[in-house]
Amino acid sequence: MLTTEFSETKKAWIELRMQANYWKTQHAKAIERETVWRAKVQELEETLRQQLHDHNAQIKELTQKHNKINHDQDKRTKKLRKRVEELNAQNAWLKQRLFGRQTEQIKDSGKNDIDKNDPESSDDSDKNDNGKKRPRGQQKDAPGHGRRSRTNLPSVDVFHDLKDHEKYCPICSLPLNLLPITQDSEDIHYEVRLIRRRHKRKCYVRTCQCEKIPKIITAPPPAKLIPKGMFSTDFWIHILAEKFLFQRPMSRILQTLTMEDFYVSQGTITGGLEKIRNMVYPLYTRILERSRSAGHWHMDETRWMMFVVVDGKTGYRWWFWVVVTKDTVVYILDPSRSASVPKDHLGENPKGIISADRYSVYKSLISEDLLVAFCWGHVRRDFVRIHDTRKKLRSWAQEWINRIGELFHLNDKRLEVLSDNDKFQVADQILRKALDSFRETYVNELKSENYYSIQRKALKSLGTHWSGLLIFVDHPKIPMDNNISERALRELALGRKNYYGCASQWSGDLTAALFTIFQTAKLNHLHPKKFLKAYLEACARNRGKPPDNIDDFLPWNLSEEQKSAWQYPRASP
Repeated sequence: MLTTEFSETKKAWIELRMQANYWKTQHAKAIERETVWRAKVQELEETLRQQLHDHNAQIKELTQKHNKINHDQDKRTKKLRKRVEELNAQNAWLKQRLFGRQTEQIKDSGKNDIDKNDPESSDDSDKNDNGKKRPRGQQKDAPGHGRRSRTNLPSVDVFHDLKDHEKYCPICSLPLNLLPITQDSEDIHYEVRLIRRRHKRKCYVRTCQCEKIPKIITAPPPAKLIPKGMFSTDFWIHILAEKFLFQRPMSRILQTLTMEDFYVSQGTITGGLEKIRNMVYPLYTRILERSRSAGHWHMDETRWMMFVVVDGKTGYRWWFWVVVTKDTVVYILDPSRSASVPKDHLGENPKGIISADRYSVYKSLISEDLLVAFCWGHVRRDFVRIHDTRKKLRSWAQEWINRIGELFHLNDKRLEVLSDNDKFQVADQILRKALDSFRETYVNELKSENYYSIQRKALKSLGTHWSGLLIFVDHPKIPMDNNISERALRELALGRKNYYGCASQWSGDLTAALFTIFQTAKLNHLHPKKFLKAYLEACARNRGKPPDNIDDFLPWNLSEEQKSAWQYPRASP
């Protein structure tokens, strides 16, 4: 029985050992599988972790690219908006120049301070009694100025008589008696006549036996500006004044002659003008010398077309320089716009003051003895342009325009009392304080970082040119602006528009000479045509050559009789 129990116990033990070994094996396999799966999980986690890292890096990179694109897009958008704003401003400025009001004259500066929102301070001077805007010109029922007496014009009596059948009574047919009185009225008549003058020179035969003189003596021929030419001096004066004083193209001048039944080719006129160039050029050089010796010059320049080929120069654009002094207006034609032109004109070591704009050429002329007074008118135009083209900055620009206008006003008040030293000192101090306040204002505004570039550019220009802008303070006779030289360029601009320029070198020399002669005569209150006529008549008496006494024809050397004979009836236009 024990054996049986032992046998069963042994079997049970063996069974349990077998099960224990089985489960040990299964456990070992499970641990092995767990190790494998753990390794796989770790590998998968590492892979996922790397993918996540790569994904995050990619997201970060894409985000950075996106932000950069957005930044570039914003930058480009701002740039395009700025460009659009600049183009709109440029378009507004060009429209203003083409269609807008061109004059820089303004109303009384005191009106600048009127509060438009205050009905009591509004300007009603341009309104009528009904509150409507007053029409321009002479107002209804307003007293007139009366008809002007034209006693300076020569008078011609023209008699008007009745027709023969009207000299009898229509009822009884008895004749009417002529009274020693007339009923008078007058009108202004304009008459242009082209005539063919036949010069008949009387001949005399000697009655003596003297052989040293010709047998027949003939009266001398009339003086001709161009020997053997068909035109009189007065005819040439008309041509020169029409072309170089009134800026009419030669084709139009010849058309007006054609309407008077006179036909002449342009080549004939051109040939005569080329000869006249040699006559007027010496007078031109004398005026140049006078201009060079001055102590104050107004300078400016503008383009001029010269259709000639010059070695080393591309294109046909030349430059006309104008130099205005107290008694001369000089025009210099040159292919260059460089500093060599004013340097050659002023000569070596010039002393004085130049009034000019802010062109870099004039800045290069500044030295210890030569100063450049910059134009306040150009400074004002910087702010006028901002006012006319930038709506957002209009009020800001208007404030600066008012400040500059106040400086002009204070300087005018100072000049009014220039002869009274005490009053002048008071006015001078007021002006200097205003300039100090002006400078302090623009310096403070330059410190702001919220201004547009166009604002900063205008304010920086003030600081750059400030010393030149103050020259008029210590030299009261120096104007604040350079308008006188700009006005002298108007004739050139009109000629450039009407006949484009010149087609030869001699034509350019003639243009410069006659512009100088005509405008210098006007500056000295001389009649341009009468002045040139006197000079050309002297050339005609010298057989078509410049007279020996050229200096006697210079405006500053004329006698009082000559000035009176050649003067305008009123101030020169």
